Amino acid sequence: MATSDVQYVGLTFDEHLTFNNHIKLLNAKLKRANNLIAVSRHYVPKELLLQIYYGQFYSHLSYGCQLWGQNENRINQTSVLQKKAVRLMTFSHYQAHTNPLFNTLKVLKLTDIVKLNNILFTHNTINNKSPKIFNNFFTFKQSTHQHLTTNNINSAHSIPKGSLDIPTYNTTSGKTSIKYICTIAWNNVLKELSIKHPDKYHSNQNWLKDIKMSIYIPLKTF
Repeated sequence: MATSDVQYVGLTFDEHLTFNNHIKLLNAKLKRANNLIAVSRHYVPKELLLQIYYGQFYSHLSYGCQLWGQNENRINQTSVLQKKAVRLMTFSHYQAHTNPLFNTLKVLKLTDIVKLNNILFTHNTINNKSPKIFNNFFTFKQSTHQHLTTNNINSAHSIPKGSLDIPTYNTTSGKTSIKYICTIAWNNVLKELSIKHPDKYHSNQNWLKDIKMSIYIPLKTF
């Protein structure tokens, strides 16, 4: 491992914050977890097998994923290992399509775990539940239209209440920042929720407070 790497609270940081070495170490742990699942599945019921998955696989997979998991190209091999895990738990063919398997097991894909963390972080931050350093980290978007575009929430130009200003960056790397990614994820799920719950959306200015946090789970997981 390069000397420029620093380990802190279980995460491996490199000088360019690519987290490549952290992902390599993580994948090694996930391979061992899959070996355990492969053996255990013959001796334990499905419920206990899921507990093994969450204890030995998911615990590593989800830890710090909001830092190292934002670039889907870098986590491709990690996603492959997760797909192997769900195939093992369901005794499926090694090339079986995994979307139905994730659905059956009610297990979130890695990309959706990251997205969920982004949404929850944004929700906590705008509600002043994050560390003070994140005060004013996000700003709410103000409509530039004179008419009420939010009345037609299905319109491509509608701006749901609670949408955030999208940060502007001159470089591609800026669009990989936590602030940019979280803003996009928040606005997208906000639009979907406003369409899914129009009764709450139209009747209450603070409509998000009446929606349980469980529905923030990505709406198009499968």
